[in-house]
Order: sequence, then structure tokens, then C-alpha cells
Amino acid sequence: MAILKVNISSELEKRFRETAMKKYGYVRGALSLAAQKALEHWTYEEFSREKAKEIAKKHTKDPVDEIEGLLSHVKGKTSVELQHEAGRYRTEMALSYLKKRK
Repeated sequence: MAILKVNISSELEKRFRETAMKKYGYVRGALSLAAQKALEHWTYEEFSREKAKEIAKKHTKDPVDEIEGLLSHVKGKTSVELQHEAGRYRTEMALSYLKKRK
């Protein structure tokens, strides 16, 4: 177990204490537990954000090229044909979902 000392504003400290006590009760260790949860949440969010940026850098190319690649199978189809195809696809997905539930 480590001890971490931080300086925060009085207003933030007051809100933190109130929130921690409401959540965990007026017991010994409530502030430590709340602080640990807050730090875990913050570090997880930052880690996730950095990972997402890292992945985006590796995989991001020209967005137009990416979309064209995804939609390469629709060449020669009208918008009405695409709407009908999408409707059939949604119907198939719904039916397969219902079959799995039974």
C-alpha cells in the first residue's frame, strides 16, 4: 500500500468527501476507497484514450479511400436497390436473432 499526497482545492475536497461518504458510508477507509476508485477510473480512461489514438494512427488512411473500400460491392446499384438490400439484411438478422432465442 502506498501513500499519495496531493493538493486539491477546498471546494473539490468538500465535494469529494461528501460524495465518498454518501457512497461508502461514514466508516474508516471510505475516503481511501473512493480515491482509489477515482484514480483507477481516471487512469483507465486515459489509457483507453491513448490506446485509441495509437490504433487510429496505425490504421487511419484517407477516409474517402476507406469508405470506397467498404462500399466497393455496391457499384452499379441504385439507391432503391441498396434500400431493398438493407431491408432484406435487417430482416434476416432479426429472424436469426429470434431463432437463437428459442
